[in-house]
Formats: sequence, C-alpha cells, structure tokens
Amino acid sequence: MNYQSTINIGDKSYRTLRDILPESGELKLLIVGRTPSLGSIEKGHYFQGTRGKSLWKRLNDYGVLKVPQGAFADDYLLDNDYGIIHLSQIPREYLQLDTHQYHKGYNRLMAIVRIYRPKLLLFSYKNALDGVLAAIHVKDTQTKYGFNPQYEDLFDGVPLFVFPMPGTPCTKAEAQVCMDNLVSFMKGLR
Repeated sequence: MNYQSTINIGDKSYRTLRDILPESGELKLLIVGRTPSLGSIEKGHYFQGTRGKSLWKRLNDYGVLKVPQGAFADDYLLDNDYGIIHLSQIPREYLQLDTHQYHKGYNRLMAIVRIYRPKLLLFSYKNALDGVLAAIHVKDTQTKYGFNPQYEDLFDGVPLFVFPMPGTPCTKAEAQVCMDNLVSFMKGLR
C-alpha cells in the first residue's frame, strides 16, 4: 500500500501522507508525529528516515507491532487497531511548526481523539508533545520519555506516552524501562 496524498492549502498544493485511520471504531493506539518528511512521502510510508525506522524496529522488537521482515510497518497498523497521524500534514521542509501550527495540530488531534477514542496516544517525539503543551498555554511543562499522566486531562483522559527515540537524551536504561511499561500497558488492552 502507498499512503501518498495531496492537500491543498490556499493556492498551494503539497504532497503528503494521508492519515491511517479506520473507517469506524475505536483505536488501541494512535501514533502522533509532527510533520511528514519528503523522504517518507517519496516512499509513501510513515517514518522512513533513520530515526523513524528505529521507531518501527523497536515497536517490532518489543512485540507492540509485529511486522514481517521487509514489510512496511504502517501497513500493519489497522490490523492491530492502531492509527497514525501528523500534527500537520504539510511536509517539514515547507513548514516549521510554531505555536500557531502546534495549536492547530492540537485541535486536529483532539478531533481525531473524540472520534476514535484511542486507549493510548504515542508521541513519536518529545518535542511534539512539548510543542502542543506550550501552544495550549501549559506552564512549566515537565514532560518525560514514557508515560506522562500529569497531562492526560488535556487529552480527554487518554494516556500519553513519549517514545524513547534513539538519539535523544534518553539513556538506554531509561528507554528500557519506558518500553517495558509500554509493553505492559498494551498487554492490558488485549
């Protein structure tokens, strides 16, 4: 499958990736990215850069999303009642998310949360959650990798998880604890 799409904003058209969401029903997991990259758009699949591929690998290694070798992980999301979106569908090469864009992304995310009632929001990057919280005027944020229960009320009570992406200031031991907690949470949903 290929998730390439085109959106029109004003007089501009952008190639992008469409959201991967079911026609109806609830989601166990909704993955939230910032903006698609041109490389991922070119391939027609989410998270195709080095860091993004490590997200898919780690989810597979921990059994959160089993993917056959050589397959694209996003092709297996709906089969597991998972979905994925970006806060903004405009590719990052054309848009740097500012407070206004993060606020629009929060509104977009919350509309999707209210439709699909995910059991967990997984932010692929910590600064995506930080940007959203700043845009909705949360003062003195203390986000961390892993679960962030202190902000769930701002997301209709949905648990929040910040993915411990390799290459971020998260130690290997911290990442292990985060992933173990994620696995336990997801097992509780089955």
